[in-house]
Amino acid sequence: MGALTEKQIRAFHDQGYLVVENVLDEGVVKAIEDEYSELLDREVTELFQTGRISSTYPHLPFGPRYVAALSEEPALFERVNISLPLYNEDFPADAKVHTGPAVFAMLTDPGLLDCIESLIGPEIQSNPVQHVRIKPPEESVPQSLAELSYVGKTTWHQDMGALMDEADDTEVVTAWVAITTASRDNGCLCAIPGSHKKGELVLHCPGKGIAAENYIPASVLGEAGKKRVVPLPVRRGGVVLLNRYTQHAAFPNKTDQIRWSFDLRYNPAGQPSGRPAFPSFVARSIDDPKSLIRDAAQWTSLWQEAHRRILSGQYEGPIFNADRWSKNADLPICA
Repeated sequence: MGALTEKQIRAFHDQGYLVVENVLDEGVVKAIEDEYSELLDREVTELFQTGRISSTYPHLPFGPRYVAALSEEPALFERVNISLPLYNEDFPADAKVHTGPAVFAMLTDPGLLDCIESLIGPEIQSNPVQHVRIKPPEESVPQSLAELSYVGKTTWHQDMGALMDEADDTEVVTAWVAITTASRDNGCLCAIPGSHKKGELVLHCPGKGIAAENYIPASVLGEAGKKRVVPLPVRRGGVVLLNRYTQHAAFPNKTDQIRWSFDLRYNPAGQPSGRPAFPSFVARSIDDPKSLIRDAAQWTSLWQEAHRRILSGQYEGPIFNADRWSKNADLPICA
């Protein structure tokens, strides 16, 4: 793909988002699919052997198999995520994070990093506020997960609202990577053009499914904002780039197939990540190439060490900033 053009860069800064097609090669996407097929096979086998699901659904293809197992064990989405879960209390000792080589190859893909470099420069840090979102058809989402954006609906929000105060000045860029083509029907992103230009957070309410999943209430968006909403469809292997203050959401998945994407975030190296309990790493550097993390094994070790520090109490702070929006819980607009 190469670096963004001047026209693309201007569009990103003007609108607060940019759709870039053909960023990831087909081989990169296919490797992720294969890796996740093996991951799902391991997870459903373990869940079946421990009596948490009634079948491993061996004859189903990946999407239907994931949906079938998720309907019996809602915690499956956490077991395939590329981040540890967001628990400030009672952090689970058996928490998992997927750090496979295909995902690492995506995070450090040269074409993707070229796009990021065009926006924030060549010293690039991979931010640990990252997730996989395998969205089942809306009618197949377990009720217990309906309010969780990993699986259910993605409400209006600004990505900066999920970070701790330490990152208020961090220049975070989101790269929303499409593994399956994202359309209006299956739940592509949508955004309000120019909603980033004030460079500040609007009022969010604390999440309903999990406190970390804060959202912008409809009354704050206003009727004018709703009328300006723009769908952001993108083909498999393409990327939607977002400014940290852009107000965005996703449409529901009205099809009978999964919609699969990754949320990745990057910021200039050395700036606070906004989630200090989890590991950042340098993905590209001209000034200090020795600082690069070059393979998935190193990346895995960073997450293992983060998990150990949390469980041992060596890391003493919160995992996410529960206080940032909790004060709004009792406001009428958050009811």
